[in-house]
Amino acid sequence: MSLYEKNYFIFFVSSFPIFISCSKSETVIIPISQNGYTVSGTKILNSNKPIQLIGANAFHSFGASISSNDDMKSWKMDIAREFIGNIKENPIDGSPIQDSNGNWLHSLQKIVDGNRLNNRITILCAFGWDGTSATLFSGTMPARTTWFANYKIKLQSWANQFKNQPDVWLEVWNEPYRFDRADGYTDAIWINDMNAMVTNIRNTGNTSIIIVPCAEQGQDESVLINKGTSFLANKTNILYDIHAYEKWLLVSNTNITSRLDNLQTNNLPVIFGETAPMNAGELMNPQFLLNELYNRGKSVCAWIWKYNENDTDALLIEAGFPNDTNNNNWGTTFKNLSLKARNP
Repeated sequence: MSLYEKNYFIFFVSSFPIFISCSKSETVIIPISQNGYTVSGTKILNSNKPIQLIGANAFHSFGASISSNDDMKSWKMDIAREFIGNIKENPIDGSPIQDSNGNWLHSLQKIVDGNRLNNRITILCAFGWDGTSATLFSGTMPARTTWFANYKIKLQSWANQFKNQPDVWLEVWNEPYRFDRADGYTDAIWINDMNAMVTNIRNTGNTSIIIVPCAEQGQDESVLINKGTSFLANKTNILYDIHAYEKWLLVSNTNITSRLDNLQTNNLPVIFGETAPMNAGELMNPQFLLNELYNRGKSVCAWIWKYNENDTDALLIEAGFPNDTNNNNWGTTFKNLSLKARNP
């Protein structure tokens, strides 16, 4: 494993036993404002008012216990970025199914309903095609994968299902392109791939927010500086996703500040969809970045909502308390952030 690569398959397998239980109580659907959520300039709006969102990445596709939703509520999480690792088989609606890998998968609509019941926005993010490590999206070139055509069909079915549910945002791909550009990456490739997937969603009539990742497995925002403004032309409700690991956390505070300033100067709407103290082996400290994002009114999601003190990135220990085990007090750090009054 290279310095910046991350093996999500490890997270997928290790977290599965934690999330297999589910509540059998019926879900109550909470009406969403018809104005919904929009993007204007660098701001996310709800009913035309700026908002700031603090949340976490979650594994609710494997079923979520009552305690998981209760704890997310007590942490005042606004948003859940959902790991969908078997797009090929994950049901969109209805009852859970057992996939070809032996895992029970809960429907996307049930995931959304659970989040909505707790006033959370849902980002449905494509992490993997068939639930195996061989088809994880991170580090791949979308259009060059063997499943790209079939994936676009699935993505369009997601778009149809949720086009009248504005609290559901679709992220087109998790962490595309290699961290070192050894795959021949160019910004022109990024433009073609992202346009293909955004158009695929918009052709259904879905006008909700779409999340578009940047390059180098999510950590390189230079494509946004170079092409982000032109990409937004004739598009609405596009939000760019940046992942803050080594390329953001193992640099000087001055560098972080300068890069955030550059994004703001270029009027680019961004969310930091992932950050954590561990990625490819070196302990990091996200505290300065989190402070900067909060003070600037930016939205951010932690990696990862999980109950396991043996996982450096898990926000909670098995007993449900913040996980501060050998991780720069990650659990308490992020909980303190999530409990703050929002600063849009």
